[in-house]
Amino acid sequence: MNKSRTRDDYSRRLMRVVQLLWQEPARNYSLEQIADVAHFSPFHFHRIYRETMGETVTATQQRLRLHFASRDLAQASDWPLLRIAQRAGYQSSAAFVRSFAAAYGVTPGAYRRQRWQDLQFKINQEMDMYTVEFRTLAAPIHLATRRHRGAYLQIGETFSLLQLVLQAQVAPDARWFGLYFDDPKTVAEDQLRSDAAVEIKGTASLPADIGQAQIPTARYAVIEHIGPYSELERAYHWLFGVWLPQSGEQAASVPTIEQYLNDPCTTAPKDLRTEIWLALVD
Repeated sequence: MNKSRTRDDYSRRLMRVVQLLWQEPARNYSLEQIADVAHFSPFHFHRIYRETMGETVTATQQRLRLHFASRDLAQASDWPLLRIAQRAGYQSSAAFVRSFAAAYGVTPGAYRRQRWQDLQFKINQEMDMYTVEFRTLAAPIHLATRRHRGAYLQIGETFSLLQLVLQAQVAPDARWFGLYFDDPKTVAEDQLRSDAAVEIKGTASLPADIGQAQIPTARYAVIEHIGPYSELERAYHWLFGVWLPQSGEQAASVPTIEQYLNDPCTTAPKDLRTEIWLALVD
């Protein structure tokens, strides 16, 4: 088997592990169970996964558990903390609190109180919550894409699958984007459409199951959000509900774009940096 075929084979096998972890992030798997899913020897599986994915299996599981726990904290104000901890795969509230505080910078209780204050607080129309930067894209950005259908909060699985398929073709400094086609407030969650995307050269040859798209030349309003992906809703509320109506600008017929400025595998959720790009009519 040549190197290219071996790499593709490893990618397909690891994709099964990624899908398993995203489907049931709270479940505890043994090393033998996970290695068997990918048909790797238990003696070597951890090294292969870490070198390919950039983090250990344990780190992936904890990141996903806290990711979905942050959603529960924001949406279920009356759930006991122990229930949220157990849904995230923790056997005690104390262990959950320690892990969550280390990743998010605040305890789960404080995070929940702050999120519900944000949702109930009517944002002052004069409040400058974000700084808007105007950018003109002189040349299109070419993208390799993989379609995601369903909750936007779960698109991370699609990014991991895209990474595995294209690992040999993506430059180390390539930019990663998300393209979001629907409004989650008006479209049913299971019908939401989005694309995980990575920058490529325009002449790149891609596998048959990977799409191609472009971020078009246009003038964009750009804001940067710092914090967990589960909090991006607040940034969208401000951009579309506060800034855009007051700006005198019109949104162009281009999907909303997110650019991810750091790696969620190596960055604490509280330090994640995400740009939101809104194309404007000239």
